[in-house]
Amino acid sequence: MIAEAFDSSPKLQKSPIYFPKYTIVTEQSVFEIELLSGHGRWSDIDLGEIILQSGGQLRESADSYITEIKDSKEHILLGIEFCSALPAGNNAWQRNGRALASVLANIPYLYYAEIGGIELDENRNPKAPRYPNPAVPFSYIVLSEDTKRVCLPVYSGHPSMTEENLKLYKDSLGYKDGLDYLRQVLLGTDTSKIVKKLSDKALLLVNILSNARNHRDTLRGEEWRNLLNSGNRPLWLTRYNGFGWKKKAGGKVIVTPTLNLMKEKAETLSAKPITAEDLPFCIIPKENVSLFKKWMRKTYRGMKTELDVKKDLAIVWITGFKPKGDDSRPDRGLSPLCRMLLGKDANILAVVYGPGTKSTWDLLSTSPEALCKNNGLFQSIFTCCNYLLVDSTTCRQKLFINTNSNFSLQTGIITFPYIETPVVQFFEHDTDCAIHQILSSQDKLGIHECFCNPPGGDWSGISFFYEQNEYKWTSLPRVSEKSKRPDHIFQIGKDSSPLFVTIESKGLGKDLENDIGNRLKDYVRDLFMSEPTAQKAEGEEWKYYDGALVGELKFSILAVGAFLYKNNEELSHHLRRGKLDAIFAFEFGSISTLHFYSNIESSFLGRCLELIASEQGTFIVKIH
Repeated sequence: MIAEAFDSSPKLQKSPIYFPKYTIVTEQSVFEIELLSGHGRWSDIDLGEIILQSGGQLRESADSYITEIKDSKEHILLGIEFCSALPAGNNAWQRNGRALASVLANIPYLYYAEIGGIELDENRNPKAPRYPNPAVPFSYIVLSEDTKRVCLPVYSGHPSMTEENLKLYKDSLGYKDGLDYLRQVLLGTDTSKIVKKLSDKALLLVNILSNARNHRDTLRGEEWRNLLNSGNRPLWLTRYNGFGWKKKAGGKVIVTPTLNLMKEKAETLSAKPITAEDLPFCIIPKENVSLFKKWMRKTYRGMKTELDVKKDLAIVWITGFKPKGDDSRPDRGLSPLCRMLLGKDANILAVVYGPGTKSTWDLLSTSPEALCKNNGLFQSIFTCCNYLLVDSTTCRQKLFINTNSNFSLQTGIITFPYIETPVVQFFEHDTDCAIHQILSSQDKLGIHECFCNPPGGDWSGISFFYEQNEYKWTSLPRVSEKSKRPDHIFQIGKDSSPLFVTIESKGLGKDLENDIGNRLKDYVRDLFMSEPTAQKAEGEEWKYYDGALVGELKFSILAVGAFLYKNNEELSHHLRRGKLDAIFAFEFGSISTLHFYSNIESSFLGRCLELIASEQGTFIVKIH
């Protein structure tokens, strides 16, 4: 993206394959780029902890951070989040905590997302495009407006977006504007105009999203701008009469009788929706908060219920846990989303009612601070909400806690000492990084990257290159008992019968599953039996797939296991038990060693790796 922003291209420098370095030459300057994969892995550099201790308040790290080295110190310039998943349902808001943490720590933040992706049924037949609730991009806009800090979404069209929808949304798409902002940040020039442009595009997107909904279940048209400019959004919402709020029916978890009574009581106290009907929160006007407080004290006898009756009260209804008691990760974003929408002019009560574990409730009762250190859900609640009520079938008593939330903004740029040669404890991130560094830019050798596991990767689709076209399968199926989505897929050749190299990456060889090779192959075979969702001719934009590629597909597949090298004996052992065709075992150093072991049919891969190693000069290949 940096190279694209300067109309340049990155050039790989001689550097360790787990710690790659590039240069980008522009008209203005030369950028030297160092890439550190993974958070919290490098000696004395844990960006998540640094940001948390510098005012971020939430242990929520963005996908990428750009820092600048000045006077032997690093300064955080920008946080960037990337999301190519369908932005619908609770997935749409699960990253709100990352945005809020960046803003609290005074780190500019861009949220890159794709819009217009097609949802598929269980047989991979197209159903319909999926879109986020407009309240989600709106929450970024109002947070930026409230704090006068950059926190904005940047949307681009999903590869499978139909031509009709692309026309509808094109004026709200801002990928190139995001590149302009990135360039200005790196050059240290004024960003106010491009920030205004990105904000306007985000608000236009909010309007398009809300106007396209079949039912009037969100604000529409100028109502969004009126709310933005109201000066007191909670007050504006409590006076809103466009549509009402009603308690939702129970979901997948069993709830207590008192929880249903509370929802009914909120409805009788003129609770209003917060921008959208189907979001799991509502707001009670401050003139009715005293009645609600009285009702709570009567219903939850013996529980000290302290509510400030001088402010409007929002209630966030949080399941928090899946039916078996494990955490529901997207729910961590609900409290930040509500706080971003409302600002400081309302109090927020979080009501957690899902089937949490006994150890969770015990720790919440005895040491909320300790729980928050290791639990993102409760950390977000204690940061963003004023009160917490636990009313769960698995908690032996109801709990009410005044969180004493301190919602404050850090000033100044985050700075920490620069370590020229950081030390890392090698593990799976490094095998992923090395595979990507070695194989991802080898088009001249006829090797094309179809799919890449983070860091540096894209979970959103798998590509098939055929002649001058690229075809992509999006909305990828989940892992099943019979098949496993590879961590990496590379294609060799673009002719009518290419070879696909699927790779399962682990930290240690013993972590590879038995028969993993067949499961990787089955995943790719099953996927390629269905039609792709998008296609792109060389030099053109993505468009919705409308061809008949599947009947032409003929290909072969190899399966590779990748991990850290331990000894020669385990190479053949893991090849056999994993039903694999080849092994990549990494021994990392300033010049790394890639130990290669394979069956006869896959031995040509070793020669390809030797050729790449001779060109890059940063690793050697040892063929066993």
